Amino acid sequence: MESEKQNLASEIFNDIQRDYGDVEKFVMEDEDGPVFCIYADDDLLWKIFEDWMDEVSSIEFNAGTNEDHYLRVIP
Repeated sequence: MESEKQNLASEIFNDIQRDYGDVEKFVMEDEDGPVFCIYADDDLLWKIFEDWMDEVSSIEFNAGTNEDHYLRVIP
């Protein structure tokens, strides 16, 4: 099971890097289904947000003061 999760995370990360370039970090969260966070600069995060907002169940832009900025995505 953990191996499948790692393979899915690697596949998604590679696809995002191929399509968008400079992604700093990609993290899968442990929840009741696939949930992941994409860390990158704000311009790239906004580009991904705009491209994906109609394609996923939920996408949130997290950009608090003095916090890492990331997208939290539920496919």
